[in-house]
Amino acid sequence: MNHFREPIDQLVQDGKRYVEVQLDSVKLRSIKGLSQGFSTVASLLLIFILGSVFTLALSFALVMWLGELLGSYVVAAFIVSGVLLVALVACILLRDRLFKNTFVGAFRDVLDPDQPLKEDTLEGVDAALQVNKIQLDAAEEGLMEDVEQMKAVYTPRNLLNQGLQEIGNRTSRASFSLGRYLIKTIRDFVKK
Repeated sequence: MNHFREPIDQLVQDGKRYVEVQLDSVKLRSIKGLSQGFSTVASLLLIFILGSVFTLALSFALVMWLGELLGSYVVAAFIVSGVLLVALVACILLRDRLFKNTFVGAFRDVLDPDQPLKEDTLEGVDAALQVNKIQLDAAEEGLMEDVEQMKAVYTPRNLLNQGLQEIGNRTSRASFSLGRYLIKTIRDFVKK
């Protein structure tokens, strides 16, 4: 009887493993997508802040100070603008390094605080996604094999044979119990 249930038990185990791997995949993809999205927003926000507030406040002060030193406010304005342009270009060029991996850890911990993932960078998340893809393919293959095995085991003929065998087992157990009861009854009758 246990041999007859093995395909179903195996399918359940492989199904659980497949679901676990799929959940890991969803977590990893969420971490990657959210990190990239927030890093883009954060870098654009920083660039906007640098480009507006910092430029207005600092440039006015520097132009006034350099204008007094150089005797020309126009030259001072060009110097200040050049320095701020260099700072803006540096922020644009370094935005990936500054912001790309900043949010990975935070989203990783939010998605599964009890058992955080090991990936701290987007490269680590990409590597984990590759491993997850391999595990997912293996789990799918295992499920397909289980379904094929079930098709082979649970044919109408095998189901009929299993049913008849179970009926025979129950009948023989019942007959044996009835026989023991009859023998006991006869012995009790003979003893009296």
